[in-house]
Amino acid sequence: MWNRPDVDFIQSQDVPSQAVAEGDFGFAQGGRKRLLSRDAGTGAETSIHRLTGRHQGVLASSVDMFVVAGEGLLDGEPLRTGDYVYAKAGAALDLAASVRGLTVYCGFWGAPGFAAGTGSGEPPLRITTEREPWVPAGWSGEVELEVGAMSKVLRSDGEVFIYLAAMMPGWKSPLEEGHPVYEESFKIYGDVMMGPLGVIRTGGYFFRSPHVFHGPLYSRGGTMSFIRSDAAPTTEYRQPGPGATWDELSAHAYVD
Repeated sequence: MWNRPDVDFIQSQDVPSQAVAEGDFGFAQGGRKRLLSRDAGTGAETSIHRLTGRHQGVLASSVDMFVVAGEGLLDGEPLRTGDYVYAKAGAALDLAASVRGLTVYCGFWGAPGFAAGTGSGEPPLRITTEREPWVPAGWSGEVELEVGAMSKVLRSDGEVFIYLAAMMPGWKSPLEEGHPVYEESFKIYGDVMMGPLGVIRTGGYFFRSPHVFHGPLYSRGGTMSFIRSDAAPTTEYRQPGPGATWDELSAHAYVD
């Protein structure tokens, strides 16, 4: 799952759309996907699927889904933008997109196979994230962050820590930071200056190995991201080097 090359960072809109292979999730009705990263050893992949019509089958691997746009029905119940779904390997899914289509960010824990069958009978976990409360971000340890960094934990066990992270407009962190965990992030909306790398915007994606430093950080218009890590993140901070301070970078990061 975590053994994949670092991606730091890409805009998913720039990734070519490709046909879904027969036998994989999303193949029915001519489904398309944008492949963001992949573990060559296990076949685990993260991709954005544009779904139309109905998709019925049994999952070969567990999957974390976040509805990016559109709506539909999952096992006969409404599925809307902002919903999070976790389905285990062997679970049967009946996913029907509305006439407007359904765009789903999918993090598979193995090969994304999807075949006919009755499945295990265990229903997926479903969370309407808009109903969950925001709490102050807890990843900074004893370092006090500016007010306005918030999170919602969606799933936490011995395998993964999944959460939404949000920052209010104008929020900044002038230090560089690194985490002792794998970190995979998809930007649902907004913008964040990622130090010298530039500004990641709506649809942006990155996958980082542990202890990769990044920053300083700044969000001009506010932001929210869907993040998966292999454990709850903690943070190590350091001062940025010459030419990479918050003042130097923020003055030019948003100049087109």
